[in-house]
Amino acid sequence: MRIGKATLEAFLAFGQEAETYDRNYVMDSGRYPDHVYRLRIFEDLLKELAPRTVLDAGCGSGTPLSTFLKLGYDAYGFDRSPEMVRVSQKRLAHEDHNPQRVFLGDLDDFEPPTKTLFDAVVGLGSVYYTNNTTITIANLTKHVRPGGALLFSLRNQLFSLCSLNDYSAEYLMREIFPITQTSQKLRQAVLTYFSERFPKLDTQKIFENVDEQNIRSHLHNPLTVERDLLSPNGLTLSGLYYYHFHALPPVFEHTHQKEFYDLSGAMENPTDWRGLVTASCFVVHATRE
Repeated sequence: MRIGKATLEAFLAFGQEAETYDRNYVMDSGRYPDHVYRLRIFEDLLKELAPRTVLDAGCGSGTPLSTFLKLGYDAYGFDRSPEMVRVSQKRLAHEDHNPQRVFLGDLDDFEPPTKTLFDAVVGLGSVYYTNNTTITIANLTKHVRPGGALLFSLRNQLFSLCSLNDYSAEYLMREIFPITQTSQKLRQAVLTYFSERFPKLDTQKIFENVDEQNIRSHLHNPLTVERDLLSPNGLTLSGLYYYHFHALPPVFEHTHQKEFYDLSGAMENPTDWRGLVTASCFVVHATRE
């Protein structure tokens, strides 16, 4: 992640969008519908798991929580943003559900409304915005019954290999090529080599991503997520599912938006191997031992 001025807390940044956040769950909102594809993955996984109780950690404006309730799960949700909690409670009340199913809480410090452990705890686009993802996963795992499921989405670090921009250069020089072990002369030659191949493009963007907005978040490698996040917390990996595919490098989303979206949408298959490097996000299905 790019470090400049002090990073923004996601719950503050997104809380300002609470009243309009539902547009992210519409196919033709003018933005790529990655939230729609993500929710479908969670729906399919929960359908297969058939849990009785579900906890939505970082429930946002409540669209997924509402969906889970409509599907018949005994579902609760919480969020750190008071604005999001208010909007979610309003939604549930409008749908004749108890609005108290939504409560205020931080992913690293919350009190669930029931002492009974949940069959499934889910986190849709929330856990990678906390200070330390490992600590967050450890805390959420405490609320999953043995044999139950923890389902959460992450930003895909390996997408940098296919973004073909300065993210690619940063990732390759940080994780792949040992330039810190080279001489000063060779290091400068390598830096020049990358700057020539991944120049800063002068493209008018139609929106800013979370990094450009300086919202704190973390990226994770799907190939090491079991070792890094799951095993230390008594979890086993049951599956990885990719979403937010990019049919072309992301710069073309800003220059040829409709065609980019059509091509990328046609690629949205959670088990397609190309998601390992062309999808910017993935869902982890973990089981508590």
